[in-house]
Amino acid sequence: MEHLSHHQQSSLRPRFPLARETDFAAFKNRYEGGSCHVIGRGPTEFDYQELSSVNEPVFFINDAVCMEKFVRGESFFFAHDPHAQVWLNGQIKSTAVLPIDGKVFRETPGITLQHAGGIVFYHWQEQNKEQLLHMNRDQLAEAKQLFTHTGTIHSLLHFAWFCGFKKITFIGCDCITDTAALDPKFQSTDGYDPRLENRTRPARSQTYAAIGRAQTLLIMLFGFEAIYRGTPRIQSTT
Repeated sequence: MEHLSHHQQSSLRPRFPLARETDFAAFKNRYEGGSCHVIGRGPTEFDYQELSSVNEPVFFINDAVCMEKFVRGESFFFAHDPHAQVWLNGQIKSTAVLPIDGKVFRETPGITLQHAGGIVFYHWQEQNKEQLLHMNRDQLAEAKQLFTHTGTIHSLLHFAWFCGFKKITFIGCDCITDTAALDPKFQSTDGYDPRLENRTRPARSQTYAAIGRAQTLLIMLFGFEAIYRGTPRIQSTT
């Protein structure tokens, strides 16, 4: 948006009159050495009601935020696509971490949404994204950008590192490519966990293998201790 005037940029900025905005930089090392949970939309054996006993921040990806009703503490919502706006009209309490100039608002510049929780904006970088991974936290605080790849979880992991988290428990983030091999109770027509509301209605990602590879590399790069809970078992063919 460098070629636009300040007034033009302001007119295109999404408006959240009820939200409590926190500057991106304020999250630098806010949870240094801490742990968190990340909840994706993949099939899982995890009982979501157990989130009520989680005593650490919980990050939700897209429609998985429908399970924030069980969380008693701090929670965050990550999304990249325009369909996610359905959750930003007073539906959730989680702090929304969103790319202010990314896809989620690109088709609706200047939109007003009634999200009444917290909100944090970062910038979407289209080119030379890998350079963001070489920045230290001070540099990232100034740039206010997050790495993007094939999945929303990749920006989330970059933010978790910026926040200073060291340990992440992943639920529904197994990047299973063949859901037909799962027990029928973990299958659904859209390929996501059948207990989740699918308000955004996207087709299941066909790039889960690529998402999983990048996810693993970022976990290694950022030095996270990763724990996967609820990974569904593959049915025996014998």
